[in-house]
Amino acid sequence: MSAVDRLLKSRLIGIVRLDDLEVAVACATCAIEAGLDVIEVTFTLPSAASAIERLRHEHPAVLIGAGTVRSGSELEDAAAAGAQFLVAPGLNPELIEAARMRGLPLIPGVFTASEVDAALRLGLELLKLFPAEPLGPGYMASLLQPFPSARLVPTGGVSAVNAPAYLKAGAAAVAMGSSLFPAGRIMSDGPGVVAPLVAQALASVGSADGVRKRDPG
Repeated sequence: MSAVDRLLKSRLIGIVRLDDLEVAVACATCAIEAGLDVIEVTFTLPSAASAIERLRHEHPAVLIGAGTVRSGSELEDAAAAGAQFLVAPGLNPELIEAARMRGLPLIPGVFTASEVDAALRLGLELLKLFPAEPLGPGYMASLLQPFPSARLVPTGGVSAVNAPAYLKAGAAAVAMGSSLFPAGRIMSDGPGVVAPLVAQALASVGSADGVRKRDPG
């Protein structure tokens, strides 16, 4: 099964955007133990490549990707660390081509109809709708009307509360960052706070499973 297929099957990406390597790995491990199958470690963490390499080694059955990839050097570092997918905040054709040459799926950030159109013309399989909030599921549904083949992953402001609405509105998957990995609570109470948040998110995403998924074709 390809990385994209695995991501679509999981329907939930957990975004680890924390400043400390050990804390990031510990929190990702708690999330994985709570049942999360897809983890994205952002390159806002200076040691993101090290975190990805460790998670790939310690959890070989989990899909581990690199997020906030903005440059060719970050892409190369992510690939060398074993990242199985890449996520970018914007639509960068040079980065897309570099990822393609590496054989790595890249999920670029889009927000407007023009960006979705451009991304589809570039042959992208998945698109990150960012920021998803405050416009919400209604905006995403409107954006899908002229682009029924687009597979969008709303990111930014997505939580266990609104995830079902996004999935029912046609999202291919959802991505959650601070709602799963709240930096303040983690600093005060430890990585263990992540597990119940992940369990709640997985239950929320699962509650939308009865809704017929849109045909990506």
